[in-house]
Amino acid sequence: MENNTHKENSTLTQVVDDVAAGINDAAPTFTTEEELEPEGNGKQAVRYLLWGIISVIVNFGTFFLLFKAFHLNYQFANIVAWLLSVQTGFWIDRVIVFHHKSNTAFREMMAFYATRIITYLIETAALWIGISLLSADGGVTKVFGQILAIIGNYIFSKFFIFRSKSVAK
Repeated sequence: MENNTHKENSTLTQVVDDVAAGINDAAPTFTTEEELEPEGNGKQAVRYLLWGIISVIVNFGTFFLLFKAFHLNYQFANIVAWLLSVQTGFWIDRVIVFHHKSNTAFREMMAFYATRIITYLIETAALWIGISLLSADGGVTKVFGQILAIIGNYIFSKFFIFRSKSVAK
């Protein structure tokens, strides 16, 4: 019996050691900044738009889940959806879109939220002007406001939050 327990422990220890060795020997998932080839703004913009769809899905999915399925207040559902989608957008932009590496993720996250608040206010102003002052169609105005917000978000992210070290100097 004792021999069997010792055999199981050594097998488990061997598996853990093998996994640890594999992790330690693995190449980095993302290349370092020095290894990244310079890419055009167009390529980043396309990545920003395509990957940004995930943030939109998180936003709409959370809103409809909380509002329709759980019958929570629409304003509460909207703010929770906004917070989750901005958090999702931060990590997508940081890791996938701009391949940004730094030791200041929390500071960048706070700046990201601040800029998202600014573009949220821009979108809200566009809705107010379009719907309340100009009596424009709400759907068209919402799309226009979203376009302004997306453009603003991209500019803030690329040139202020996730700028490369060579640009920052």
